Amino acid sequence: MKFTVQLVAIVIMSWLLELFLPWWSIAIAGFLGGVAFKSKSNFLAGFIAIALLWFLHAFIIDLQAAAPLSEKIAALLMVKNKVLLFLVTAVIGGLVGGFATLTGSLLKKSKKR
Repeated sequence: MKFTVQLVAIVIMSWLLELFLPWWSIAIAGFLGGVAFKSKSNFLAGFIAIALLWFLHAFIIDLQAAAPLSEKIAALLMVKNKVLLFLVTAVIGGLVGGFATLTGSLLKKSKKR
């Protein structure tokens, strides 16, 4: 239950921060999610939250685009197709979110000593 609440909180905070701040604001949201909700798998919660958010965001942008921009970027990055480009984008964002969430959870002192 704590994992799901942490995941949803990170997604909502990241989405709100990305409306006004640059892309690296996902690290702030992940960090705050790690400090506020310390679950057993903090890295996984941050990774899944940001990866899901970035994958959906890239997919929505691709659907709304009038030009085949994602296919051109996939060709520039030597990726075979645009779905693989979305997955690479999700993994990069997920790593940033996962490490930020893990850092936030490690900052908070454990009560079990």
